[in-house]
Amino acid sequence: MFSNTISTKSWLDFPQITKKCDLAEVIIQFCEKKRDSLKDGDILCIASKIISKSQGLFVDLNTIKPSELALKIHHQVPRKDPRIIQLIINQTKDLSGKRLQISPNFIGGWLPNGLFLTSAGVDRIGEDTAIVLPNNCDEIAKQIAEKIYEKTGKRVAIVITDSDGRIDKKGATQIAVGLYGINGLRKTQSNGKINVETICDMLAASAGLLMGQRGNMVPIVTIRGFEYEFDRDATIKDAVN
Repeated sequence: MFSNTISTKSWLDFPQITKKCDLAEVIIQFCEKKRDSLKDGDILCIASKIISKSQGLFVDLNTIKPSELALKIHHQVPRKDPRIIQLIINQTKDLSGKRLQISPNFIGGWLPNGLFLTSAGVDRIGEDTAIVLPNNCDEIAKQIAEKIYEKTGKRVAIVITDSDGRIDKKGATQIAVGLYGINGLRKTQSNGKINVETICDMLAASAGLLMGQRGNMVPIVTIRGFEYEFDRDATIKDAVN
C-alpha cells in the first residue's frame, strides 16, 4: 500500500515521438538522462498520441477512399474531412455506421472493446496524415510496464489517456483508453451501500490538468502516492459497461 500524499509531475521535455519506436526504452533512457528514478507504485499516464506514433499507426489520408456513407455523413458534419470520417467508420469495425453517434458538431464511435470515443480515437496530425488508436491499448500498457520492471526493477502502473469530448458539453477532457497494473474501478462501502468510481478516468483527468491539449507537449505525467494494489489482470474492459 502507498501513501495518501499524492503528487503529480510533468515530463516537460520528453523527446518527440515521430516514428515507430520502442517507447518503453525511450522512457527508461529519459529517466536515466534526467537522473529521475521511477518508484514502486508510480502511475504513468501516457498520452495515446505517442502510443499510436510509437506503434507506427500513421495513416496517409491520400490512400483513403470515402464510402457513400462517409460522404453522406460529411454533408451532416461538413467540418469533418470525409477521409477522416471513413477512418472513424473503419475504427468501429462496422461499415454500416450503426456504431456511430452523429450530431451537427460531433461524431463519436463505439470501438470493439466497448469504449465510446470522439472520432473513434482518430486524430488528424497533418494536412494528409492521421493516427489511429491501437487495437489493444491494454497489451501495450503491459509491455511498457513489464519492460520498465525488467530494466529498472520498479513496479509501475500504466494508464493510457486520450483527449475526449462529449456530445452534451463543450471542450475536452482526458479519459483512460488502456491500462495495466491498476484496476479501472475503485469500490468502497458506506452504510451498507457499495460505491463504484471510475478511478482510471479520474487519474487520466488529473494528468490532463498538466498535459493540456494540442501544442502543450506534455505526453507523460507521473502520479505518485496514490494508494492501490498492483493488479496484473486489470484491463480497461473492467470499467466498460
